[in-house]
Formats: sequence, C-alpha cells, structure tokens
Amino acid sequence: NEHEYFTEDRNGIEDGHEPIDLTNIKEKENRIILSITKNLIIRCNLPLNLVEKPAFRDFMKECNLKYRPVSTKRLKHDVIPSLTSTVLTRIHEKLITADHVTLTVDVWSDRRCRSFIGITCHFIDQKMSTQAYLIDFFRFKSPHTSENIQQMTDEVLERFNIKKKVFRIVTDNASSMIKAYKFGLSIDTENVEIDERNQFIIENDLMIEDFEEHFEPDNLQMVNMSSSDFDEYEDSSSVRLSCFAHTLQLCIRDGLKNVPYISKVLGKCQILGKCSNQSSKIANALEELNKHISKMNITRWNSEYMLMKSILSIGKNDLDSIVKLTDNPVTFLNNDFMVLEEVVDILEPFYDISIKCQSDTIVTVSIVVPAIVHCITHLLEIRKKLSFCTKLVEQLHVSIDKRFSGIIHRLNLINVERNEPFNDPLYFMATILDPSFKFYWLRDLNLPINNENRLKQNIIQLIVDEISQDSTLPSPKATSKAVSVLLTTSKLKKKLFVYNEYDEKSNDTMVSDPVAEIDSYLNDPIRTRFSDYWSTSRLTSLKKLVKRIFSVQASSAPVERVFSHAGLILSSRRTNMSEQLFKDLVFLKVNQSLL
Repeated sequence: NEHEYFTEDRNGIEDGHEPIDLTNIKEKENRIILSITKNLIIRCNLPLNLVEKPAFRDFMKECNLKYRPVSTKRLKHDVIPSLTSTVLTRIHEKLITADHVTLTVDVWSDRRCRSFIGITCHFIDQKMSTQAYLIDFFRFKSPHTSENIQQMTDEVLERFNIKKKVFRIVTDNASSMIKAYKFGLSIDTENVEIDERNQFIIENDLMIEDFEEHFEPDNLQMVNMSSSDFDEYEDSSSVRLSCFAHTLQLCIRDGLKNVPYISKVLGKCQILGKCSNQSSKIANALEELNKHISKMNITRWNSEYMLMKSILSIGKNDLDSIVKLTDNPVTFLNNDFMVLEEVVDILEPFYDISIKCQSDTIVTVSIVVPAIVHCITHLLEIRKKLSFCTKLVEQLHVSIDKRFSGIIHRLNLINVERNEPFNDPLYFMATILDPSFKFYWLRDLNLPINNENRLKQNIIQLIVDEISQDSTLPSPKATSKAVSVLLTTSKLKKKLFVYNEYDEKSNDTMVSDPVAEIDSYLNDPIRTRFSDYWSTSRLTSLKKLVKRIFSVQASSAPVERVFSHAGLILSSRRTNMSEQLFKDLVFLKVNQSLL
C-alpha cells in the first residue's frame, strides 16, 4: 500500500474526556502529501524544497487548517521511492498481459556529462489500445559499444521477463545501435565485428547548449554524411528497425547540402534569426508586427523549415526594415524570397509527416508507406511549378530512393534484398491492416491496373505468410494456394479490390480462414479509428497479427521525449540532484498516467 510509507504513529489527542480516533485524519494527510508529490513535484516539475518554503506552508494552511508540513527529506526518502515501486509493479502487471512488445532505445548525456540509457516499451492491450511506458532509465558507465548496449538491454528485459515477447527494437542510425540489435538480442560473435572507429562515444561529445553558445551561422556547413556511415541497415532477420523520422531527416539533409544556392539563402536566414534573439530593437519591431522569427536548432531540420517559414510570413517590405536594424545587414533579394517560398512548399509535407509519425499514443507504423508514397507524388507534382528549386526535388528523390529502397522496390515490384533499408514487410502489412488506409493510398501512385493488382496480391501474400507462422494455422503452401485461387476468381477479386460496396457480415461474422478474413476485412466499408475498429472485430487471425505488428513505433521519438523530460528535470539550478532521485523523477514523470 503506497500510504503505509507516509503514516506516522501518533498518540491519540484527548478532547475533553474521550480520545479521538485519528485514522481518518492520517488518511487525509497522506492523500494531501501524495497529491503534492504527484501534481506539483512530478507533473509540474517543481523542486522538492517547495514544501519547506514559508509561502507554500502558509498557502496550505489557508487551504486546510490542519495541514501538517512535510519535509523534503520525507518526500525524497519515503514518498518518491514508494511511488516508484508502485508504478513499477503496475508496469509489471500490464506487461504480463502483453503478447508482443516493441522497444525504443537510445543513449543520452545530461548537463553533467553523465550518460544514461532510456528504454520505452510499447504494445497493444486487450482493448486494442496503444500502451507506452518507460521501463528503465539508468546510468551507462561502460564504453558505449554495441555489446555493452545489448547487454544492458538484455538485463532490463530479463528483469521484466519480456525478452521472448520483444518483436522489434526501434533506434536511430548510430553505428553502435545498428550493431547492438542487428541480429537480435543475442550477440553473434561470428557475424558482428566491432569497429572502434564507429563507436558511439557520447562522453566525448559537446553538449547541445555548449555548441549553440559558440555557434556561428557564417561557419555553417551541411554535414557530409558518407555512405559508410549508413551502409549497415536492418537485416530481414534482425529485430532492429531504423527510426523513420530520423531517416526522413537525413533525406532532407541530403537534399539541402547538394544545392549550393539554397544553402546560401538559408545562411542569411540563420544570421537574421541569431540577430533577432540578441537585439532588443529587432524584438520590438517584430512585436509591433505581431511576428516572430523561430529559433534555429542545428540538430533538427524542422527548425530550419520553421525558420524559413517565419521569415517568409514577415513579408519583403517589413523584412527589409528589420534587416536594417542589424549590425551587419544581410540583403534578401527578390530571388531569395522566391527560393524560400519554393523550399517551404517542397518541405511542408515532410514537416507534417515528421510530426505525425512521432506520437506514442496512436499507431504510427502504418503511416510509413503512405507517407513515402505521398512524398514521391508530391515531388512529382510540385516539380512542374518550380523555377529555382528543381535540383532540390531531384536530390530528395535520389535520397528517398536510397534510404527507403526496401519500400521503393516493393512498390515497383522489384525483389527486395536482405540488407536494404526499410526492407521489413511489416510496413506494408501495417498499412493495409489500418482501417484508415487499407489500399486507398495506392490511388496516388496511378499504377497500371495490372501492376496495382500484382502489388495488392503481393501484400496480401505477405499478410497470409505472416499469419501462417503460427503453428495452429494452415501451412504457408496451403495459404499461398488459397490466395492464388482467391485472386484468380473474378467475383472474389472484385471483393478484394473494391471498397465502396457494403458487406454487413464482414466485421460481425466469425471467420476462421485467414484468406477469408482478409477478404472480409478489405470489403468492410467502415473507416474508423484503429482501436475502435479492431476492438470489436471478430477476425481472430488478423486481430492476433494486428496486436503484434502495431506494437511497432515508426520512430524513436518516445525515448527522445524521455530525454526531453530529463533535461527539464535536471535544470541548470538542479544539477546537484542525486542520481537516484533524478532517475526516479524521470521515471515517474514519463509514467505519470500510472500514478
């Protein structure tokens, strides 16, 4: 019981002749202490010594005359550890019911240059709702090699007894992360050779704050990412998947760095952005216009997009007057404005996609394939309208073809090699099994009817093959044959590929055959939210597959958010916080839904 840590033995108080039972009073005091800890210390990220400040105690006495002040020491040594233990127990209980889980893993350094590993866990519960929890956040004192990362991950999974439930692990494209999970969760010393030159040594990196402090826009150069840095993509036998948002970011970097005149215009924007954050004159001028210039963050291409968009919103005439207020005025020519407009128009869908794919409260893995299709068709359409940035479109096309070659080859009915990036068929299966997408996204490709039907047949076969891996279901050969018969029958073919005909029995009838379930699902006209649809579905084989596939996250954003919370908790005024308290506060902050 989480209250038992806070209750102190006190003698009864006599009022007149009879002693008073203080049980209710103690319970109320405990509830107040818990509420202070949960809502103020954890959710609002206020310091623990708040409870000892005279102003806070006066406020609490105004709210409750019988409030008994609690000490910082009691919160630190009793209340917070108790809450941590309670949340851990609740996570254990929820993971017991999970059939398959997906992890997001990353390494981070705090303001004191201490390294930490964050591991988040994601699964679909019995109600077909997405669940996401931080299962551990701990110090990483060992060298940041792939073996050490994998070993630490194994220890966490063993502690939660979920190692056999892990379906996929999503990480960024750091070489140590790629090697750590390339062949699963057991190190294969014959296949993995550690390259010391590519180790991800975070303790030698500059802090972002230090880098930004000495950042000079004039010296900005696009990072030249050699192909060797990203040659090691996920293998089809690997549990690791690349972060979709990070890979999309690399595509943007590829495009921007190879178009010199865009880099020149972007440099002007960065100079103006820096001046706007240092000059009170510019700040006042922007305030009068009810405008602002977004701050540049060199680690995110999205910040470059927002910087260019905010400058465009000011307008040419007003911008000229603002530029004159700078010490070293930069001149924005008419062509510069036209370049900015075209770049913003080109990158807008990329920005929208990168935002949508980073949620951990909705399914995101089904977004990947439609997003790539949308980007490709967008680039084809917008190229006809451009005057200056056609080369950027070409470079983006080349980069997408390279970094998402597994998806591109499947779309083009080309055999996918094992070492190609994004070669995992689950991206296509997830898209089809999301009621919001099904096969509707294929319309954007405008494929010849024969190619479209072949692509649909291939994806359906992927789903059938995945279902057939369950020993209780038909063998792969029998299932494959059933699909062939299904697609060669004109009546059934129409049901598979036509979605505007209502089938009352499709989602309400118990179906046992996987092929029949796919037919029933694809012909169901209902387009609703993922959890609403599958929570009421009686398509048992598909439902089991859905719970496995949709545990996957499209990006490693969930673990990145953990680090954002950690950075806010360990602010510049709280750097002396003990390591254990820091870890507990981060753990409780991220898992506050379980408090």
